[in-house]
Amino acid sequence: MNILYTETIDLAQNSYEFRKTLEEFRDRLSFDYNLRDKHLVATVRDLEKAIFFGDIHGDLETLYTLCKKTDLLSLLRDSWYAVFLGDYVDRGYNQVETLMFVAKLKNLYPSRVITLRGNHEPYKHLTPYPHDYPNHLFNRFGKREGVELYELSREVFDLMPLALYSPGKLLAVHGGPPIIRVVKYDNIEDILRVEKDLEAIEDILWSDPVEDEELYYTSSYRGAGKLWGAPITIRTLEKLDIKLIIRGHEPVEGYRFNHRGRVLTLFSMKGHYNNTYASCLKLDLRLVDDVESVRKNIISV
Repeated sequence: MNILYTETIDLAQNSYEFRKTLEEFRDRLSFDYNLRDKHLVATVRDLEKAIFFGDIHGDLETLYTLCKKTDLLSLLRDSWYAVFLGDYVDRGYNQVETLMFVAKLKNLYPSRVITLRGNHEPYKHLTPYPHDYPNHLFNRFGKREGVELYELSREVFDLMPLALYSPGKLLAVHGGPPIIRVVKYDNIEDILRVEKDLEAIEDILWSDPVEDEELYYTSSYRGAGKLWGAPITIRTLEKLDIKLIIRGHEPVEGYRFNHRGRVLTLFSMKGHYNNTYASCLKLDLRLVDDVESVRKNIISV
């Protein structure tokens, strides 16, 4: 892990090396995308052991600390999955390094590393604020190369899956479930076939849970996505036959449970929001039905 970290720090200063890493990352994601028949939800039926990371936002130091504490490379070599819940860029000081570090993990373990899209890996009609990643590229590599690298980054973002679905176990997303499709459809395939549904895509990237036992959903203060209550969580669990929704998107003290422990928010960046802790989840998914077991397997730094 030390070698990968130091190599990333060094190579991220070089536009050629960053470009080369992103191109390989894009090609790996493109292979996965075509293997999924261009679906935006990745289905992994053999997901047994996985480590989940929340928003990183350019905080490479905290990500590295979590990876080192969990001995991530050994886990990947031992058939574990690593699932990243999106938001690799914007806000933090090491956005280029963070995206390169995650890309290198994917390039090293292409079948074991799943990189979900966050709202800060934006669709063109859903640009978040702030979105200062382009400025980081311009400042480091100059305007011309920065523009080219940003366009390449957008190609990478467009190939990232929006969600990870593991039947009988969990749904992992950046923001929330495809709320309207959960309400409208009963068939799992119909719920998860979101490719041409911009509202569902927006819900997945931008929505947040609220502690309300009666509210289905309402408009979000973010101006995109929705706020959803416990009834939507219950329907999602029942219709998809899962036990847990894992998501990121909100700055919390490392983690937070909602809806009687059936929604887990992870946040893997520290300091920018004055939060003291950052967390990840290292879980044997045979325990996913037990809230206390899930809680005990959260690792914080």
